[in-house]
Amino acid sequence: MDTNATRMTIAAAALIAALTTGVQAADVPQIHVKYADLNINTPAGAAALLQRIRFAADRVCDFGGTRDLSVFAIVRACTTRAIADAVATVNNPSLTAAYEAKMGKTQATRVARVR
Repeated sequence: MDTNATRMTIAAAALIAALTTGVQAADVPQIHVKYADLNINTPAGAAALLQRIRFAADRVCDFGGTRDLSVFAIVRACTTRAIADAVATVNNPSLTAAYEAKMGKTQATRVARVR
């Protein structure tokens, strides 16, 4: 079984934060999100995975609850990117639909903005 089918790593977006704070790329936090126990082809399973992805993104992009608006903007960008990248990595129509419904945007819009 392909490991992407059972877990993913949320870390790439944390690199945004690392680059802005001088942290070495090797020190970027990573979280493995397991979802072998979910049927992500159902709305309930996709919603559960999206919740796990959001929780993991919040953790890898956390800067310790600062109130500095510039840091808050970096954290928000990191979290948004981590979630979008994870959804794209899983590449499942049900998860993509849950993401679009929750975040109010489509993958096509997100990809266009990244490029």
